[in-house]
Amino acid sequence: MSLINCIRKNYHYAIVSGCSDKRCKLNLSDLKNFLVLKGEKLRGYQKISDCIIFIVKSTVIIGIVELKGKTVHVGDIINKLSNASKIALGILQRCDPKNKKYNFYHIVLAEKWHSSAYRVVTTRKIEVRGEKYNIIPKECGIHFSNIISLKR
Repeated sequence: MSLINCIRKNYHYAIVSGCSDKRCKLNLSDLKNFLVLKGEKLRGYQKISDCIIFIVKSTVIIGIVELKGKTVHVGDIINKLSNASKIALGILQRCDPKNKKYNFYHIVLAEKWHSSAYRVVTTRKIEVRGEKYNIIPKECGIHFSNIISLKR
């Protein structure tokens, strides 16, 4: 069973059509072979990011996305991104245990970035399986494919 089909079967209750809230959106219109899970439907009792996106290409791309309408609280964001990464790893282990080729993108979208919050976010890292990933701060409305192409 493919990764996308396995996620559809086992996490159907968390699948949503896009990654947005009332004030902020990540544009996914130009993507193919992807699935979006709503974080709050997966979380249990822990704080978690708004969306987990799985894109299947030659490697699996996982977007961990936190949407912020106004204020960016860095400590809270780090916790949410880390928790969502652990959940994404669990999904990968369940649905694609042999594949070790995947890339994480930890993204925080805000309507407007204050220079101090931006500076703090860009100096922090999220650790996943011993590998450290940058947090990518962007403004609401950006295309996910643009973020991927910027990081290559």
